[in-house]
Amino acid sequence: MATIVELPRLSDTMEEGVVATWRIAVGDKVKRGQVIAEIETDKATMEFESFDSGKVLKLVATPGEVLAIGSAIARSEEHTSELQS
Repeated sequence: MATIVELPRLSDTMEEGVVATWRIAVGDKVKRGQVIAEIETDKATMEFESFDSGKVLKLVATPGEVLAIGSAIARSEEHTSELQS
């Protein structure tokens, strides 16, 4: 099942953010808690950890692109074997 990864709110005053750097690539297997990107907020650049385990299907956001909170930044496919463990 495909999952949309959204740009999270990383500070109370954050209204938009920028994917500064991807730490993953299409086809990578990602584990929950793994740092997948560096996000520039209104105050700092912060590491963004994956909420789920899965395989990266597509990186939607281009580094440097300004996006609103909740915008799709990537698509992944859940790892069913890890979910059942």
